Amino acid sequence: MKKKLVSALLCATMVAGCLTFAGCGGGDDSSASDNSNAADDGADASNDDANAGDDSADASDEGGEGESGTEEAIDFSGTFGDENGTKLSMWTFVDVHANFYGKMVDMWNEKNPDKTISLEATAYPFADMHQKLLMSFQAGEGAPDIVDVEVGQFPNVVEGVDTWLYPLDDAMAPYKDDMVQARLEVYMGSDGHYYGAPFHVGATVMYYNLAELEKYDIKQEDIDAIVTWDDWKALGKKYVEARGEEGKFWTSVDTGGTDWIWIAMAEHGEDWTGTFEEPANVQLDSVKKMLEFEKGMLDEGIAEVSPDGQIDVDAGTSNILDHNIVAFPKAMWYMSRFLDKMPDEKGNWYIAPCPVFEAGQPRSVGIGGTGTVVTQQSANKELAADFVCFAKMSPEGCQVIWDDLGFDVCNTSLWDDDAFAHNKDNKYNTFFRNMPYDVLNEIKDEIGKINILKATTIIGEQFNLTSFNEILEEGRDIDEVLQEAQDAIDLEQ
Repeated sequence: MKKKLVSALLCATMVAGCLTFAGCGGGDDSSASDNSNAADDGADASNDDANAGDDSADASDEGGEGESGTEEAIDFSGTFGDENGTKLSMWTFVDVHANFYGKMVDMWNEKNPDKTISLEATAYPFADMHQKLLMSFQAGEGAPDIVDVEVGQFPNVVEGVDTWLYPLDDAMAPYKDDMVQARLEVYMGSDGHYYGAPFHVGATVMYYNLAELEKYDIKQEDIDAIVTWDDWKALGKKYVEARGEEGKFWTSVDTGGTDWIWIAMAEHGEDWTGTFEEPANVQLDSVKKMLEFEKGMLDEGIAEVSPDGQIDVDAGTSNILDHNIVAFPKAMWYMSRFLDKMPDEKGNWYIAPCPVFEAGQPRSVGIGGTGTVVTQQSANKELAADFVCFAKMSPEGCQVIWDDLGFDVCNTSLWDDDAFAHNKDNKYNTFFRNMPYDVLNEIKDEIGKINILKATTIIGEQFNLTSFNEILEEGRDIDEVLQEAQDAIDLEQ
C-alpha cells in the first residue's frame, strides 16, 4: 500500500474527535485520541473511555509486536484461554474489547476442545494502533492474527483487500442469514468479500426525556403519534412554548458531527460518500433538506447548537443533564452514555424511531462501529476467522456483547427471544421507559447503511470543521456552502 495512507491516517486521527460518522465511543472530549475511540462503538464501550484505561492492567513495560526495542504505549496486555492451545495474537484500541475476547475464548475452548486457543490481547491507544497496523501491512510483517479496526479507519486497511486481510465469508456463513445485512456490507471490500465482523448495528433512534416532557402535558402517545419531521418539530414547538424558559430547547444540532445528515440520506436512499466506482457528492437533496430543517429550528428558537459542537462530548452530556434539551437522535450505542455518565436519569428516557420527511421512508441508519479483521500474516487464518465470527455473530457472543457492552447486536435471531430482549437483569433493559429491542424490531427492515470509503474522512473534515459552522452558526447560504464543500472535496478525491 502507498505510504500516503499513513499520512492520511494521521490526518484523520487529528480530527477524529469531530468525525462522528464513526459514531460511538469513549465520549470524553479531553483529547482527539479519546474521541477517536468514541468513533468506535460506543463503548467502546463498555462505557469507559478507550484510553482511560479504567479497567486495564498497567502493561506499559511490555512492547507490542512490531518494532523491536521501541517502547510503545500500551493500555492493556493479557493472555486468555488454554495455554496449550493454538496461540493467536490480537490488537485492539479498547481495553474492554480485550476482556470481551478473553471471555469469548473461554466459551470457544469449551465448545471446541479439539482446537482450543490461547489469545494474547493487547490494547494500544487509538492512533498508535491504527498507524502500527498500516505500517505492519506495508512491511509485510509484524501484524497480529486478529485486530479491531475502527470503522472510520477501515477504508485504509480494506484497500489491501485479500493481500492484507483474510476474507470472512466462509467463517460467517453459519450466522450470515440472521445478521443485519446492511451492517455486514459496511465491511465489504471492492471485490465483494466480507473482511470485518461488526460489534453492533448502531441503529439510529430518537431519545426523549419523557419525564421532563410529562411536566408540560406531553405524553408517550404524543411521541408515538409522530410520523414526519414536521410532526416532530410541531411537538417541539409546543414544548418550548409551554416551558417558556430561556435556554431550554427541544433539541440541539451538531456542527461537529454528521448524524443528522446520515438520517436524512438514509431516508432518501442517498449517500454522499459515493461508491467504489462513483465519486462523492455532497450536493444531495436529502442533505439540503436536513440542513434547511436544522437551520429553521435554530431560527425559530426550537433548537440550539450542541455545546462544543456535538452531543457525544462532556459538554453535550452536561446539556442533557441540565435538561436544556429533551429530544435528540443518536445511535443505540449511546445508551451506554446514560448508564455511565447520567445514571440518575434512569426511568426518565424513552426511545422511539426517528421521524421521516415523507411517510413510508426508512427510519434508521447504522452509525459507528468496529470491524474485527483477520490478517493474511496469520499462520492460523481459518481458526482466527472462525473464532472472530463466533465471538461477534453467534448467539453466545451476542449475549455477551449485549450484557457487557450494551450494543444492539447484529444477530436478529435474538431480537425476538424474550429471555434476551426482555431480560429484567439486563441493566439497559431496565434503565429506559421501554425495551430497546422492541424499538429495534419496529425498524428491523428500515436500517440504512453508510458507505465507508476513502472519501468518508475527507467529507467529515470538510463538514465538521467548516461547512456546518458556516451554515448553522454563521447563517450562510446552504447552496453556496455545499458548492464550496464539493469543490474542496473534489480536489482531494
